[in-house]
Amino acid sequence: MIDRRFLLKFLSFSFLARANVEKDIDVFGCKLKRDRLYRINEDRMIFQWIKKEGENIYSVGFTPILSALVYPLYSVKIKPVGTVVEYDGNLAVVEAGKRVSTFPSPLGGKIVDKNSKLEKDPSPLISDPYNAWLVKIEPEDTESLKRLKRAEEVVDTIRQFIIREQIECFPRK
Repeated sequence: MIDRRFLLKFLSFSFLARANVEKDIDVFGCKLKRDRLYRINEDRMIFQWIKKEGENIYSVGFTPILSALVYPLYSVKIKPVGTVVEYDGNLAVVEAGKRVSTFPSPLGGKIVDKNSKLEKDPSPLISDPYNAWLVKIEPEDTESLKRLKRAEEVVDTIRQFIIREQIECFPRK
């Protein structure tokens, strides 16, 4: 027979452990979701999230830091579905403030879906960056997947960048 106290301790411990693993990481108000991988290159101002959506399909989007860096955001032009992009190839063109820049691909592969709504209204990239994915990619280049990092691995880089650049992340509270 199983001891009731042991069972209650075990169940509460496993629930707390699971809740802790799934909780977002907050870095000075900038959220890092644990269910994503990240491509961070502060020298090139690349702050991207990548989320596995299914069998060999990954969505790609802006982190809250990138949203803060590109504010005000005027337009986004996304490559069409079916386009094959190389790692670091152009996924989209972003017009923000007084500059136009490219959004490089964190994965090499084929674009299988794009968020066309963002081309009409890019504001969700600022107001809700973790739900505003740009494209979904089927990677052909498995090496690019190995370059991505978990949220825990980028915390120190993000923290130092926020302090150095005095970033206030979006969405603002």
